[in-house]
Amino acid sequence: MLLNSFKYSLNVWLTSVVLSPVLYLIIQNYRETAAHHATDGETVILIYTLVTIVGFFFSIVTWLIFLSVIMLVGRFITNEFAARSTICIAGIVLTVATFMLTLLQSGLFNDNEGFVYLMLANCLCIGCGTWFYNLKPITAEVEILTP
Repeated sequence: MLLNSFKYSLNVWLTSVVLSPVLYLIIQNYRETAAHHATDGETVILIYTLVTIVGFFFSIVTWLIFLSVIMLVGRFITNEFAARSTICIAGIVLTVATFMLTLLQSGLFNDNEGFVYLMLANCLCIGCGTWFYNLKPITAEVEILTP
């Protein structure tokens, strides 16, 4: 089963890049409200912009690997539920690995900067995105030429 791997992986990846900073900021806002610290609107916009830009560049290699996984899954797994499950798990594992190699080098539970929450937001977006977007087979459209 050949899948539209490029478009599907791009949708999942870019959704994660754009939405995970929003989830991260919601979590951070909740944590700061509980600690009686307020964040102004300009700071939130700045943090969102920085997290989105950094997330985009840090995850390009991960996306390329994710694309490769989707292409392999499309070749070897014909059951849609099994394919989506495999892609979902692979996407989450790749996301955790990316964070472990870049931002969480001191350990997953030694989180001084809140990067674990950003990682969890990314994992949630990747996981949900794999089920939200259509993993449809490529259909060859044949054009019939008439004289």
